[in-house]
Amino acid sequence: MKTKVPNNIAKLRKAMDMSQDTLAGRLGISITQLSRLERGLSSITQTRMTQLAGVFEVEPHMLFTNTTPREELELEVMRAVIVQLDEMLIRLGINLTPEQRGDLTVELYRLEVDGLTEDQLSDHQVNINRFEGMVKALGP
Repeated sequence: MKTKVPNNIAKLRKAMDMSQDTLAGRLGISITQLSRLERGLSSITQTRMTQLAGVFEVEPHMLFTNTTPREELELEVMRAVIVQLDEMLIRLGINLTPEQRGDLTVELYRLEVDGLTEDQLSDHQVNINRFEGMVKALGP
């Protein structure tokens, strides 16, 4: 089982509008070392984690915590469902009433997110083409 640990070092650095050169200098490491830390290619020591947390003014665990709220992830999925559904309806030449389109959007969204954990949701790629048969059944 592959577990992906979120790494927010680059995100936090960019949020502070800080260059890799500046952050590397503050940590007393090379840009190459920093780059490897940001990409998760090098292990991070507790001392380095504490240093980074101090620079970013966050708790150390925030360096490796998924900071995207589930609500935001779900909105991204909902948007992808709406866009793909509209594209499919145009391609199939199906006109739905606003109520039908709304109901179908909600149902496809539920099918996409049902049972997904927050981690699975953050990596989820929406592809509603697998529901084309269901959508065609609504057409004329």
